[in-house]
Amino acid sequence: MELAGVSVVSKDKGWPMALNRRLSLVLLVPLAACAGKGKNDVNVAPPPVEHIEMDPIKISAVRGPDGVHLETFDVAELFEHAGKALAEKRYDDAITSYQLLLKEFAGSAKYQLPSLYNQGLAHQGKKDWAAAAEVFKKMAEIVSNSPDTKDALFQLGATYAEMGNWPTSATIFAQLLERKDINADDKIEAMGRRGFAQFQLKDLDTAERTFSSALYFFRSIEREERLQTDFYLGLVKYHLGQIPHERFRALPLRLPEKQMAKDMDDKARLLLSAQRQYIETIKLGNPQWASASGYQVGSLYEEFYDAFIHAPVPPELIGTANGEKREIYYDELRKKIRILLEKSLRTHEQNLLMLERLGVQNEWRDKSKLAFAKLQRMLDPSFKFDFADPTSAGAPTPPPPPTPAPPSGRPGASDPDPSVRDPKPTDPPATGPERQIL
Repeated sequence: MELAGVSVVSKDKGWPMALNRRLSLVLLVPLAACAGKGKNDVNVAPPPVEHIEMDPIKISAVRGPDGVHLETFDVAELFEHAGKALAEKRYDDAITSYQLLLKEFAGSAKYQLPSLYNQGLAHQGKKDWAAAAEVFKKMAEIVSNSPDTKDALFQLGATYAEMGNWPTSATIFAQLLERKDINADDKIEAMGRRGFAQFQLKDLDTAERTFSSALYFFRSIEREERLQTDFYLGLVKYHLGQIPHERFRALPLRLPEKQMAKDMDDKARLLLSAQRQYIETIKLGNPQWASASGYQVGSLYEEFYDAFIHAPVPPELIGTANGEKREIYYDELRKKIRILLEKSLRTHEQNLLMLERLGVQNEWRDKSKLAFAKLQRMLDPSFKFDFADPTSAGAPTPPPPPTPAPPSGRPGASDPDPSVRDPKPTDPPATGPERQIL
């Protein structure tokens, strides 16, 4: 039947009915009535009928205490309601709304992929990584070559990383690198995240090749193309410092004396290699990675100091009877390697001054403040050291600090809230949604 020019179709004799809102707009030209037709009169053809396709709307009859009443909602309003819930971090409400939209308006191709994408973000917000992964995989199965699917694959690889499924995360980013629709930012991000997964798998050689390839690619395009963000380039450079740092930590100082001399030289070379890469990261200018790198340079010297302190002592110094000789040995050792603590102290001080100048308040600033205070105490002549059992070798390995969080919006995102996708199929493809991980 027709209601005020709106076509209403009912699947059965009752409610609910699907209201398609297809409007027939007829431009009527009024004609003056006349008794006859003049010789100059012409026949006027009926005006053309213009059909405008509107977003679908749903009408349902709901029985309440006052009887049956009608509730209506259209797909655009429901999408907007779900997006508002997501932006306000009401994740359960957002998920429920997106699921309702996908169920009631299953034929709306315009809203399907954006709704699935945002539903995945809502699951991520709840840290329900398994559910998020299922949603992003579903998007890839529906359409494999759309920009939305590309963004979903980035989220899928990031979600697997959050789950600690590093092999699958690395595989997803390798697949992304084979796509033809990735730009320079996408490529460096995919290579950086893939290298990060390999790094977490302790495959340092492979990770180093991946990070080096990313840096080579950047240098090949930096004169012609400007990156939207330097965050993932910072991730690449920082981890090119982390790799020799990890090798430095893993290398023990061993007896006999000839072997220990070689180990000391190798350890010093790794320290300088890691320090050089961290300094390169600082020069990049990204505040997050610069603060992390400054902290790590200071840590290198303190860790080298600890390696000397916990190195195995000569056999002639072991035993209760040699306690006094051992005390003299440690006292002389502390004097010789005190410079390592002094360099660590100065580095943390410089890092704190840099962060103060940049106005950065983050965990790396807090870590450097704690390290600076600790080193001041250690350099105090009255400080009492607790030495390890001389029969055991090896300094304790400090836990690696967490990786800086990526930027809140995806590179180049132009929407006010890039985490809530706005479907505009007739517009040029957007630069993309928010990507979060580590």
